[in-house]
Amino acid sequence: MNNVGISNWSGSRTLAGTVVTPTTLDEAADAVARSSHVRALGSRHSFNDIADSEETLLNLAHLAYRHPRLSTPTDGDAPPSSVEPELDESTGRVRVTGSTRYADLALFLHDRGRTLPNFASLPHISVAGSVATGTHGSGIGNASLASSVVGMELLTADGSVRTLTDADAELDGARVALGALGVVTAVTLQSVPAFDVAQTVYGPAGFDDVVAAFEEVSGLGYSVSCFTTLREDTFASIWVKRAGGELEDAWPAQVAGSRAMSEPFHPIPGVDPANATQQLGAAGPSWDRLPHFRADHMPSAGEEIQCEYLVPRQRAVRALEAFRELSGPLAGLVQVAEVRSIAADTAWMSPMYQQDCLAFHFTLVRDSERVAAALPHLDAAFGPVEGRPHWGKVFDADPQRVRGLYPRRSDFVDLARDLDPQGTFTNAFLRRWVF
Repeated sequence: MNNVGISNWSGSRTLAGTVVTPTTLDEAADAVARSSHVRALGSRHSFNDIADSEETLLNLAHLAYRHPRLSTPTDGDAPPSSVEPELDESTGRVRVTGSTRYADLALFLHDRGRTLPNFASLPHISVAGSVATGTHGSGIGNASLASSVVGMELLTADGSVRTLTDADAELDGARVALGALGVVTAVTLQSVPAFDVAQTVYGPAGFDDVVAAFEEVSGLGYSVSCFTTLREDTFASIWVKRAGGELEDAWPAQVAGSRAMSEPFHPIPGVDPANATQQLGAAGPSWDRLPHFRADHMPSAGEEIQCEYLVPRQRAVRALEAFRELSGPLAGLVQVAEVRSIAADTAWMSPMYQQDCLAFHFTLVRDSERVAAALPHLDAAFGPVEGRPHWGKVFDADPQRVRGLYPRRSDFVDLARDLDPQGTFTNAFLRRWVF
């Protein structure tokens, strides 16, 4: 079945390629072998043209696992596959189809006493697309979602499947591959024993107070996020998520001079918190607390455009001051901005490659023209502190600067040319920013 004119999740971008929706892996292999240019579609949560193709967009929704507790796909998505993930009880490794959403995988693991070390803010996103773009959660000790990948199966341009494991040196090149190596049909992840998390939201806190105590604030829990609208010199809320032995400790009376909220709070001030995960210090499964948004509700704000920069943690103070100065250029555009920490990883094209980072994430209004005019200001703020743009968000930068931020880029290009010599999986985005 072919479709034309599909948009991304928020409706901010229409993809140009023709959608092909195979019902089996053999049909997917045939579609790839018959196409000169192919890109895989995941949950369509990217905000730039990284997922687009000059020809074929391969929608693997039919191969996605859907947990019975979650509602069926909508908006024209194909019915889910009945094939469950495969959990190795002895090692904790779980193999899952790449198009499966994290929410469904999390419930499958929870039923078996397992989970993943961390989750992104949105559990609605697909496994393959998330790891391919370096998507992350939060926490000074938590690396990107790709860091849990211990195996990967790639559908290559001739229709054959290439399997990589953690015994292969190339796996670090394939973890964050931007779709350039092939269609990821399955991913094997290292799970951990299930654990509980509780979150308490504090605020508002003065900007200077948060900056002065930033290291302390960042270490208050397993995961910590600071939200601001940049309309005032404050952080409207600080989300502290605690796990393990931290749950036995008393919650701090104050965080950067702010007190705990007495009612549930949405990351965007004034928005109904019904779609936010449970707060007020109530412990629950990590998969239901580490994300900011509930899997059975609309994620985030809906009509939005996202931008994010990852900055080396040793430049935190300079980066926070540059962030503060964006209140003028971004006036009227910011719904909310989030600051959080991510640990270093080893994926060659990850923005966190070999460096602990601060993430500066912006949820902007869905006004493409005005956002595009503001993007150079963001790069001017974070470029001087070696900020790396998130691969799945909008940005406007010097391509030479971006390519120069990745010391293993040439190795990645060599790997892509080895696995895809005809450039079947390349597109305009990759030619501009990587190749």
